[in-house]
Amino acid sequence: MTSLGRKIVSSAVWTAGASWGSQLITLAVFVILARYLGPDDFGVATLAMLPPLFLSVLVITGIPDALVQRGEITAAHLDSAFWFLAGLGLMLSALIWAFAGPIAGAFGQSSLKQFVRWTSIIVAIQALAAVPTVVLKRELGFRVLAVRTLAATAFSAALGIGLAIAGFGVWSLVWIQIAKAAVGTALVFLGSGWRPSLRYSHARCRELFGFASPVVAQSLLAMANDELPAVALGVFLGPGAVGVYAFARRPFQILWDVFLNPLMGLVLPTVSRVQNDPERINRFFDAAVRMTALAAFPIFIGFAAVAPSAVPFIFGKQWGSAVLAIQIITPQAVVRTIDALCAYTILALGYSGLVLKLNISFTILAAIPIVFASRISVEAMVAAMVACNLALLPFFLFFAQRIARINIRQPLDVFPRLAVASSLMFAAVTAVRLGAPENTPQIVTIGSAVVIGAIVFGAAAMALVRPDLKAARELLLKMRT
Repeated sequence: MTSLGRKIVSSAVWTAGASWGSQLITLAVFVILARYLGPDDFGVATLAMLPPLFLSVLVITGIPDALVQRGEITAAHLDSAFWFLAGLGLMLSALIWAFAGPIAGAFGQSSLKQFVRWTSIIVAIQALAAVPTVVLKRELGFRVLAVRTLAATAFSAALGIGLAIAGFGVWSLVWIQIAKAAVGTALVFLGSGWRPSLRYSHARCRELFGFASPVVAQSLLAMANDELPAVALGVFLGPGAVGVYAFARRPFQILWDVFLNPLMGLVLPTVSRVQNDPERINRFFDAAVRMTALAAFPIFIGFAAVAPSAVPFIFGKQWGSAVLAIQIITPQAVVRTIDALCAYTILALGYSGLVLKLNISFTILAAIPIVFASRISVEAMVAAMVACNLALLPFFLFFAQRIARINIRQPLDVFPRLAVASSLMFAAVTAVRLGAPENTPQIVTIGSAVVIGAIVFGAAAMALVRPDLKAARELLLKMRT
């Protein structure tokens, strides 16, 4: 195995370990907090996090991505980027603090002001971690990043659970985010070994702006696209609807982070390192699509099948209203496995402007349907959002094939067969769930449905996609060499 191959494999292992560990902690916290808090609490916390989530894009993307993608960088690049981002982060935090009142007024929630003010400090904290994180990523030092993620997640989880049990309500959700950012930043500084010098060169920053500006713009659009549903629901239906929507997408986000995000996190640095070798990019993309699809179909569709029984049992009866939204959002969870791979591949090859245009297209396509549907119900809004995402997928595929010169059809031919296997699994899970006697304990019904569903999918997969399983394995073995 080559030196780069060993680093990629090691990075994948550490990234996966960190993702799995942190998401297991997050899942446990999510279950506990959902039993202590209701849709209104989650809705208020979601709205309070919107300003820092949106503006933090300016400090955690763009310049950091340019530093990762750039072939050669100097110490002056790192120092200048650090001080630029630190100053920008402080300014953005102050801006959110100053406009907390108008933000709360826009949603008709006066109590939101205090939460927005405290969440504002997250932007300044994250700005300090951006460049040390770049240093580690360029060296493929994902072990340190993994430890940072696990430690920050564990500490913030313990704090949040303690506050929730003590009756602090929304504050428990707010302080989880603040503590996670603070601990993560402290640990990445300690682990990277890098320290900024007291020098700043705007010329060095300008060298990064060409790549960074479109990345920031497309990231802002992507964030706006992601959070537009929450904003629209908050304006028209209130925090309760926002809480239901936030809850509905949270299980899929956790499943995504556990099973798929480790691979996604490697796409940009890996493809950037082999950007002059189309054949290696094609092999990487082929293996990535196959492996993510093999994971995404049974995980997401299986959860949607068992959700009517599992959600009220695990999280509490107050969340039963989120089940239909969870099931409707399933196709989008599967689609993300493809458009994210396409977007990261295009970005790694330097076409940040194109990714920006694709995100603009989605904004234009989705804004009116999502806002209109948000006046009706959470489920109507989710359906509109899923339809818009599906409509944009062919464009991501077209440009990924054209720019990266990869064979799109080869990995995608597994999708119809996986859809058949997943449909059989969904039917089996539903039959077990609905056919269970009334006096059967819920945990037995859910466990039986999961086991039967896994058996059905496994048997169908072996019959329908066995050649693809073998091909994916061979591709991974080739990548190692």
